[in-house]
Amino acid sequence: MHRSGAGFAYPLDVPKRASTWLLVLLLNAALSAAIAGMAPREPAMSDRADYEHNFDRWITALCPNSVFCYRILVPVLLNFVPMDAGPRWRAYQWLAHTATGTVAAMAVAPMAAPAITSIMLQSSFGFTYTAYDPYSADPFVFLIAALTLHLWLIDRTLAMTLMAAVGVFAKETVALIATVPALAVMVSERTRRWRWWLPAIVAWPILLFFHWYMDTYAGWSVRANPSSNLLTGSWLGLWWRNNPSLIGKAMLLFAPFGFGWIFALLGYRSAAPALRQLALGAVLPIAALVYVQAPERALGNAFFVVVPLASVFLSRVPRPAAWAAAITNGLLTAKIGLSTTLLPSSSILLIPATLSAAWAIASARRQSA
Repeated sequence: MHRSGAGFAYPLDVPKRASTWLLVLLLNAALSAAIAGMAPREPAMSDRADYEHNFDRWITALCPNSVFCYRILVPVLLNFVPMDAGPRWRAYQWLAHTATGTVAAMAVAPMAAPAITSIMLQSSFGFTYTAYDPYSADPFVFLIAALTLHLWLIDRTLAMTLMAAVGVFAKETVALIATVPALAVMVSERTRRWRWWLPAIVAWPILLFFHWYMDTYAGWSVRANPSSNLLTGSWLGLWWRNNPSLIGKAMLLFAPFGFGWIFALLGYRSAAPALRQLALGAVLPIAALVYVQAPERALGNAFFVVVPLASVFLSRVPRPAAWAAAITNGLLTAKIGLSTTLLPSSSILLIPATLSAAWAIASARRQSA
């Protein structure tokens, strides 16, 4: 007996049982905890003070923290947790990463190995950077992105719409994520495709009205943040000017997923149609995010399509090569994101990661020959 869903069919006994969910949950909890344990005690630079301003002053006039004034949801929720601020942030980061990895891995379990998906996701730049600096809304946004993948694959628009409507109060990125399925459905053969425009149709007006209202009646403004300078290049222009080396720029763009970028391209053809459609829908929103945020951090938000596609490829590679590629590439991206002294330098880790990637690609070619 088979169940169909969102462009692919899978047997009812393929990893959807409670025991498999539990194993994947425990794996992600362990990976997230291990990565956080390798991070320095405190980040060198952080937006912690800007976020914590919203703990008990989240709707007050003349908020001094520019764009962070509008990101009230995570600080407001954390303020109800009876813990000291530092452990509270770190517990939130660990729980969010654990849930995100579990949802993403199980969402693509019919197509890819959940363990490989979990390793690549938890060791990617975005996740390791927020283990290094947990004082942000990013872990919450990552969870929304993973749920977007899951809800898209099972074709649930109402839940996605409600999630996007609330999530925009965590970070503006959520509105862009809500736009992904709206664009993806344009290349889909689903019935009643208009339903997948609802998340974006709801999220964007709520976000824009909130900004307008607080700017008009509470004296808030995003003008102090470089992302607001849209006509002069926004964050992308600043990033380009501050990184004069082309090699340095290339390394920063490589950093979010390392060789996972190549694995994702190779996995695209054999992935289920629904996953390919979502990946296509993500191109423009992620490009827009790259323009208004530091590109390496913006690209890290693409994990919900890049990691599943990469995992689809590695799941079709002989196991020794697949595991070697996932682990060595994970160590490389983790080193860049964590800034930890517990791992060798990225130049050293690049060697085994390159060799393992070449092994995986060569093995896949031999297998398909």
